[in-house]
Amino acid sequence: MIDVAGKVVVVTGSLRPMTRQDVISFLEDRGAIVQNYVSARTDILIAGHKQLNLFEPDKRSQKYEAATSRIAEGQAITILSEEEFFNMVKKSQF
Repeated sequence: MIDVAGKVVVVTGSLRPMTRQDVISFLEDRGAIVQNYVSARTDILIAGHKQLNLFEPDKRSQKYEAATSRIAEGQAITILSEEEFFNMVKKSQF
């Protein structure tokens, strides 16, 4: 499981069946700092399944694009898929 304590985490897209507030509470309860935007401090981006632009299917969310751009510039950002995040949630329940 990824340790999120002290990490700056950004969420993009929908993470059903959890609400955004449930996701934020889960992360904050484990010591994460949750932001609404990607910055030089961002450590982790959680990309939900609905982070794609419905009108331009090849275009990802602005947060996702910002994270991949920063990664290309050398910033260490871990991108977690919805599946990886839910596996983390499940493991934390034991």
